[in-house]
Amino acid sequence: MTSPEVEEGLPLERIRDFSLEELLGMAVKAEIGARKFYESLAENVDIRELKEKIEWLAGEEKKHEELLRRIHESMFPGKEVVFPKEHIGPELRPVARELKGVEDVIDLIRWAMKAEEIAAKFYAELEKMVEGEEKKRLMRYLSDMEWGHYYNLKAEYELLLDWAMYSQMMHMGP
Repeated sequence: MTSPEVEEGLPLERIRDFSLEELLGMAVKAEIGARKFYESLAENVDIRELKEKIEWLAGEEKKHEELLRRIHESMFPGKEVVFPKEHIGPELRPVARELKGVEDVIDLIRWAMKAEEIAAKFYAELEKMVEGEEKKRLMRYLSDMEWGHYYNLKAEYELLLDWAMYSQMMHMGP
């Protein structure tokens, strides 16, 4: 099932087909895409606590983008970040449609979880490719942060599933 907000992308196994510079470009592009996705999702969510968590995730993605840009600058001084057309894993796009209830939000959070999981694995692979303990530590940090986002979303996802099931049961009546 593909959503208009998601494009599947290349499998993680293809990571070695690209240079480190291209992979950093993909990572920056993915962080920008995730931030825009979360910002647009937050605009469409009515549940205050969920909206705040999604806005927090958008802010985290912005910090990751800035960190990756600094890493790129340190590794490729004076060179602009180039965004390859390819991307590893799902690419999140801003939510363009009107959300018609909790089922739509559940669907989008499921995609966001998948993107966060793949991002975590992507950074773990990058850790193996970069030179130097500092860069390896930064990639490990990014991987851990993406896993944190995944588990944050998973908790919200499970709450929403319970809420959707509960509200459907309430509408069925005795």
